[in-house]
Amino acid sequence: HKATVPVCIHLDHGATFEQVMLAIQSGFTSVMIDGSSLSFEDNIAVCKKVAEAAHAVNVSVEGELGTIGSTDAQAEAGANTIIYTDPDAAVKFVEATGVDTLAIAIGTSHGIYPKGMKPELKLDLLKVIKSKVSIPLVLHGASGLSDEDVMDCVKRGICKVNFATELRAAYSKAVRETLEDEKVFDPKAYGKAGIAAVKELVMARMKVCGCDGKAE
Repeated sequence: HKATVPVCIHLDHGATFEQVMLAIQSGFTSVMIDGSSLSFEDNIAVCKKVAEAAHAVNVSVEGELGTIGSTDAQAEAGANTIIYTDPDAAVKFVEATGVDTLAIAIGTSHGIYPKGMKPELKLDLLKVIKSKVSIPLVLHGASGLSDEDVMDCVKRGICKVNFATELRAAYSKAVRETLEDEKVFDPKAYGKAGIAAVKELVMARMKVCGCDGKAE
């Protein structure tokens, strides 16, 4: 409420209909229902059910088709194997569910990529999906992608980019560095350092995505 720009509070990777409803009741303005591990038919069913309920109270809904990979045990909601989004299936999914945005799988993974590992992005697949699907497309697992890769994805049709792991890593790094000073014991002190590090990274990534200054 204190923010000077419009703010969206988004539930990422909602696991069940009940969890998503709790988020909406708690004031979230946007929710994701992640049925990507379900069958195509069950994914459609749960996303449609969420969309109908959420739209009744003016809350937007994100679905996911295909699976995002996972690089480590700390990564969020990742799969062992990446299943790329099928463009024709995406068309059917969007029409059947009524979701507002669609998270697609084009080769990214949740978590930090190990040294020497580089995601193989299928940018041609992104282009095809964009040509067939009219709603905004979402890229998960963007932590660790180069600025060039992120900008390329945005140019090719990605409208929302999810960064999580690298923000947590920046926070933790700043906290560790602050705690090297043995005189520091107040959680507010190292918490402040962590917040500052995240803020700096977020501003940099906003510029990469081309979304800085939009609220003006």
